[in-house]
Amino acid sequence: MLKLHRNHSGQASLEMLFVLPILFMIFTFIYESGFLLYDWAVINYNTSTTAVRAATTGQFTNQIRLSLAQNMHDWSVVGKNLTYDVSGIGPPGATDNTTAYIYGTDEGTPVQRGQYIFVNVDYPWHFRFFALDALASWVIDEKNMRLHVNAAFPSEVFFE
Repeated sequence: MLKLHRNHSGQASLEMLFVLPILFMIFTFIYESGFLLYDWAVINYNTSTTAVRAATTGQFTNQIRLSLAQNMHDWSVVGKNLTYDVSGIGPPGATDNTTAYIYGTDEGTPVQRGQYIFVNVDYPWHFRFFALDALASWVIDEKNMRLHVNAAFPSEVFFE
């Protein structure tokens, strides 16, 4: 019995068996969080530059909305798998997990100098690794996670 007590040949393997899954989840979470931060930065940058562009023209036109949707599609990680709804004035009532919503100031209304033009994005986001997606949904108690970005800029155009 004393000989069996002194035998530690499998101890490191057994400890690694417990530690390795935890390390894998931590590194996967860091990797996925990088994608989340990248997407948030891309959407935030594109929304704010679109607000400035709309302010220089005095309208948040359909062409500017489509340009924002194209930039989000081209530059974001999750955006290539989404459809884009650019027709709204206000936030969507019911959201779809595969649709990004771009809304703001009415596209047909010119905005007078000094009044604000609003550009808003409601963007669905999920972790690509299924275990993290399920864990995140459970921790924050949200079935569909969404990034909300809002930008406002005063119009620079004077309409007579």
